[in-house]
Formats: sequence, structure tokens, C-alpha cells
Amino acid sequence: MSKKYLLFANKKSLYSILIGFITKNGNKSAAIKIFNSAFLKVSKNTGLSTQQILLKLFLKLNSFVEVRKIKVRKRIFFVPFPTSLKRRLYLTMKWLMQASKENKKKISISEKIAIEIEQTVMTKTSNSLKLFKSNFDLALKNRSNLHYRW
Repeated sequence: MSKKYLLFANKKSLYSILIGFITKNGNKSAAIKIFNSAFLKVSKNTGLSTQQILLKLFLKLNSFVEVRKIKVRKRIFFVPFPTSLKRRLYLTMKWLMQASKENKKKISISEKIAIEIEQTVMTKTSNSLKLFKSNFDLALKNRSNLHYRW
């Protein structure tokens, strides 16, 4: 593993958040290998660097609102909340990983992630974009519940 990736992984960035999503039982090096191979495949197919791919991912999946469930007097309401930058980074990576895990093909996780990243960056149809759009549509439908935030 090159020093470039280790230095890049130590920063608090999209890459380190992605690593955190897939790290299990403290095995960070396995997670780094998975993402390095996924980004290598995507960069070969698209001709973009890892940083450009991460930037495009964030720009396509960036959401300024998040819908949460609020329980008021034994009733549940879906309420849109504004999100901070840290939460937007988390939601971006959550939707990407959730969409990758929903892929039922019998291939490795790095290939699933590579396919999802490439579809999100290069096309307008991917499972992670569907999750993003469903969150946005739910926020628009439940605008009338804003007063439950207080």
C-alpha cells in the first residue's frame, strides 16, 4: 500500500468516512484495500482521479435536508431538518454504502462499490441517487410538519 493512500486516509475527509463505514472489528487495512481497488477500477473506467470522483459523489448526493421521525402524543410524524456539513457527508456515504449492499450480485464488495460509484458519477440513474431523491421527495411532502421541530 502506498504512502499516498495512507496519508489520504488519515485526513477527516470523504475517504476516511467511507473507510469508517466498512471497517469491522478494527480491521482498517482491509477496508482501505477494498476502497483502493474500487477507486482504481472507477478511475480506469472514467479517467478521473480519486479526489475528483469523491467530489462528484458529494456534489451529486449532497442533501441540505434530512427527514427524521418525531413522536408527538403517540403519533409519528416525518419532519424535515436542515443538515450540517458533517451530517451531509455522513448521509452521502450512508446512501452510497446502502445502495452497494442492496446489490445482490455474487461479486466482491469492492466491485459492488465500484459499480455504484461509477453509476452515480457517470449516469443519472443509480440506487444511491434513488435514495437521495426519495429523501428529498419525503422532505417536500412533509413540509407542513416543520413546526414539530421545536
